[in-house]
Amino acid sequence: MRVILAFAAVYLIWGSTYLAIRFAIETLPPFLMAGARFLVSGTILYLWARRRHPAPSRTNWRAAALIGALLLLIGNGGVVWAEQRIPSGLAALLVAVEPLWVVLLVWARGTPP
Repeated sequence: MRVILAFAAVYLIWGSTYLAIRFAIETLPPFLMAGARFLVSGTILYLWARRRHPAPSRTNWRAAALIGALLLLIGNGGVVWAEQRIPSGLAALLVAVEPLWVVLLVWARGTPP
């Protein structure tokens, strides 16, 4: 039963993200909203991780900065920017089919899926 509840929570939380973004960008600039969201969540995760693990090394910070720039700034930044112009359901659908695009692009380069 716990697994079903956890699965339902993931569906509700992740599924409502795009609708929440749509409502949030009606009152806040998109990149300010996204930046505040990730600053708060990143701070909470960092403090939680520091309770059990040592401080990240310089190499860890460099890798995290690269991932943050690519995933959060470009990926999610693109989503919040796009949601000003397209419905939240379409934004969710485009993000959900991204793995299919990757498989198709790799396949088009000659590597079988």
